[in-house]
Amino acid sequence: MTSITSAGIGSGLDVEGIISKLMAAERIPLNTIKTNTQTTQTKLSIYGIIKSSFDGLQTATNTLKNLSNIYPLTATSSNSSVVTGSATSASAKGSYSLTVQQLAQKQSIAANAVSTTDTAIGTGTLTITLGSYNATGNTFTANSSATPVSITINSSNQTLSGVKDAINNANAGVTASIINDGTGNRLVLTSNTTGAVNGFKVGVVDNDGTNTDMSGLSMLSYDPTAAAGSGKNQTSLASAQDAQFTLNNIAITKPTNNVTDAVSGLTLNLLSTTTTPVTLNVGLDSTALQGTLNKFIAAYNQIQGNLTDQQQKGATLVNDTTPSQLELTLRNTLRNSGSTYGLTLADIGINFDKTGVMSLDSTKLNSALATDPRIVEKVFADTGSSSDSRVRFNGGTSLTRTGTYAINVSTAYNGTNTVVGTINGVNANAIGNVLTGATGDASEGLSVTIASGASGSLGTVTYNKGLASTLSDWITSLNNPGGALVSRTDGLNAKIKSLNNDASKLSDRLTIIEANYRKQFNSLDTLLASMQATSSYLTQQLSALAANTK
Repeated sequence: MTSITSAGIGSGLDVEGIISKLMAAERIPLNTIKTNTQTTQTKLSIYGIIKSSFDGLQTATNTLKNLSNIYPLTATSSNSSVVTGSATSASAKGSYSLTVQQLAQKQSIAANAVSTTDTAIGTGTLTITLGSYNATGNTFTANSSATPVSITINSSNQTLSGVKDAINNANAGVTASIINDGTGNRLVLTSNTTGAVNGFKVGVVDNDGTNTDMSGLSMLSYDPTAAAGSGKNQTSLASAQDAQFTLNNIAITKPTNNVTDAVSGLTLNLLSTTTTPVTLNVGLDSTALQGTLNKFIAAYNQIQGNLTDQQQKGATLVNDTTPSQLELTLRNTLRNSGSTYGLTLADIGINFDKTGVMSLDSTKLNSALATDPRIVEKVFADTGSSSDSRVRFNGGTSLTRTGTYAINVSTAYNGTNTVVGTINGVNANAIGNVLTGATGDASEGLSVTIASGASGSLGTVTYNKGLASTLSDWITSLNNPGGALVSRTDGLNAKIKSLNNDASKLSDRLTIIEANYRKQFNSLDTLLASMQATSSYLTQQLSALAANTK
């Protein structure tokens, strides 16, 4: 006989409905855990957004550690078809007058035309020697820094195309190409680098026994000191030459038109010759500086907005104190900027409205720069100065504290030894003539260079940690072990893990509870069914008895 497995079938009792309602009540704690898990995961996601915003602020802040970003320079030419420029150092600021008598150029020569690129030229050896040609003395001087390169031409590469490839594969300082001029195909050789010293000559050892005639491989011979057709067998298209120009009336010769070493921090791009002076003005690019500051401001407003939003009624983190603490510390860090110089962000035109939103007053910034060109550096950058000219400040690290430190040297640097001395009264680390503040001291990481022969008390070095480093270091601390963001996210992750464990255990318990309910109600159902059957039997018997007594 098949057993009844669906609860309530035997007695008609709604066992499934009863179990469903009982289990709904039993699941209330599990639903609470799931809700708490979702809320915690949402909090964790919001902290991820906050961390990302802080990373963006740190990136924008670190940009302001670099003086080239605080002092972006622009070079403006009065004739950009003659010369343009770019500057990377404040030392290049100024006005320059240029005339360009001659541009640097590469040497280029062309051989006589042959019918096709597959035309055989001849076999033997080509030797390419870099150097300079003096037309006045008709002399060629080899470049001492370049070794002549010999190239073997044999039956495998004796065609015009093969010779071209052989030269290019030899890395001889010249580039070979083939140009069809309408009468035939000509091999063209061009030096890879401009400058008189990077000209070249082509020597030939021709297997036909004659090295300087116009037949065979010797048709490629090019000695600028020889006679045409007798060793000077290719046509000169351009001579190797240096750039010649005057800068503020000083005559200068350079092997390139891209001049980087005439003025420290200034690159000149010579484009054409002129006898009319061209003025190149190098000064602060206030537009670029404002762009850098506006990126910092946008990054700040992003994180400030995120922190403020989470303190509003109904926000996910409204009952969490971390956003308010972060916002307070962030504002205090910005308000205390530049304390060594008595400067604040407001002094360079960076202001806050009543809601905490930051903005830039460009007029005030330009006015401040006009009064003190170093004012932005004093607010944002790490700065240092020495009271003794024999001590040169090099820099500090994230561990160096703002302060004034005494410098004392007991063993002077003589050019070969290692200097011995103290910074802030503590034995400093030393390499050569560079002293660095000791580990654990307030001066840790402070680096100074000591002049040769200097000893004894050498005054003091004053170090100021600018806003960029202070703010960046604080943001780094938030993400270090024990930092506010790490602690909070670690706590939330631990809570999610605990809630998941609780949910797993409770789910297992609910499975057992439901099984017990089913067992109990199935037993009840069976009992009720039996009682109903007995009741029906007795009713039938009583009815039959009553009928028999009539």
